[in-house]
Amino acid sequence: MILSLSLSAFAQAAGTSGFRVVGFADSEEKASIEALIASVAAIYNFDLVIAGAEDTGHNPRQYANDFFDNNGYGFGPRRDGCLLLFYKNEDGKWDVQFSESGRGITILNDTAFNKMDSDVLKALNNSGMLEACRVYIQVWEKFLSMEAAGRSYNFFHHYNTVLILVSWGLALLIGGYIILLWTSKMNTALAQTRADAYTVPDSLIYKEKNDRFLYSTVTKTKRQKQSSSGGSSGRSSSSRRR
Repeated sequence: MILSLSLSAFAQAAGTSGFRVVGFADSEEKASIEALIASVAAIYNFDLVIAGAEDTGHNPRQYANDFFDNNGYGFGPRRDGCLLLFYKNEDGKWDVQFSESGRGITILNDTAFNKMDSDVLKALNNSGMLEACRVYIQVWEKFLSMEAAGRSYNFFHHYNTVLILVSWGLALLIGGYIILLWTSKMNTALAQTRADAYTVPDSLIYKEKNDRFLYSTVTKTKRQKQSSSGGSSGRSSSSRRR
């Protein structure tokens, strides 16, 4: 009952037309977008508006500001809210422009604006205007919930995953370096080149010494024979007498 009363009050709040989705043909999708905007407004008291216009002149930003102000949008004395404007750029393609007011200016800082612009454009190019409208509402709902908790969307939220990975990497590098230093200081043992440290003096006495060969090599050389000097080897006689 409270929610239905809040939605009724929202429908009668600021805005000459009473609608927050302007410039789109009536359809079930448009009605669902209106319902999402109404639920966010009822919880956070923040006015979200979506408009579409093909011709915005040479200054889409000024067109969006004038559209928000001249149609009486915004809640509270500061007229808290934000307008999403779809328009045709110079290339004839649909583009987006934002006009924030009141609390919207504080919440939509540079980092938050970059996220909003990037997410909405990505949804517009990939899935069309209706999906871009839903993304616009979802991102604003996230920003508003953070504001209600006393926080704001900043650099650390935008690059949260990258920062976590970098932090883990640095932690592992620092931890590995510290462990390496500890182990290097604990390793006081020096490599020994002799076995003296492992023997007891005079515990080994040699009583007999001899050489034992496991293998032997014998080399034989043929002996050469002497040759005779020639003539007969028999006894010689002489016929001479004295």
